[in-house]
Amino acid sequence: MDKSITFMEKLSTGYSFTELGYRDYIAARFLLNNHYIVQGLTLASIAVEKYLKAIIVFNLQKREWYNYHFDKFEQLKNLLAKVNSDVTQEFDPVFVSILEKAFKIRYYDKIEKPIFLGFYINQFVGELDYTINYLENFIFSTQSCGQPVTVYNRAVIKKDSDLFYNNFILNKEDKKYFMEKPDIGFSIYISVGSVVHQEKIVKGGNTRNKYDGQIAEFTEFGPEFIL
Repeated sequence: MDKSITFMEKLSTGYSFTELGYRDYIAARFLLNNHYIVQGLTLASIAVEKYLKAIIVFNLQKREWYNYHFDKFEQLKNLLAKVNSDVTQEFDPVFVSILEKAFKIRYYDKIEKPIFLGFYINQFVGELDYTINYLENFIFSTQSCGQPVTVYNRAVIKKDSDLFYNNFILNKEDKKYFMEKPDIGFSIYISVGSVVHQEKIVKGGNTRNKYDGQIAEFTEFGPEFIL
């Protein structure tokens, strides 16, 4: 079987992934900023996954199987390393852990044990914005065909309000200052039984967190608080 891949195939597929990834990202921002938490988390996970696949495709020397999702994050990392582009080494590990759990939420029938995760909404949105901006810049810096005209680039040029709202990078705010603003914590516990699917979101009060390079985990509410 011929495993060769042409430059135009890589370009077409790679930019398709960035376009699809951007759509999921902008939808995730809207949902998270409006506290539709589970829906926003799942789309955030899908968005980052598609950007990683774009980077893999852009850097392929031959065809590879890359149809992995965040439930198989290590396989994505291995492929990125294979094409010398493991951008995930720069990712916040707490952020990655949330994305991995968020993917599992999509498929209740495959949840084998209860899922619990906690985070602060503003910090998570900030890290999502930082990550997508980093991935877009990485793609730009590694492409030799001139500046990539992605949907993200066009939205930045237009100063699209859906992208700029509460976006510390594009609004040129200091990251530490943004991450330490008063924030709202969310704890999500999903228990799947043979018949009943239970899902509860517990909203805490405003909290100021210290930011030292990783987003804070929200642990005030645990499974024992779920009724």
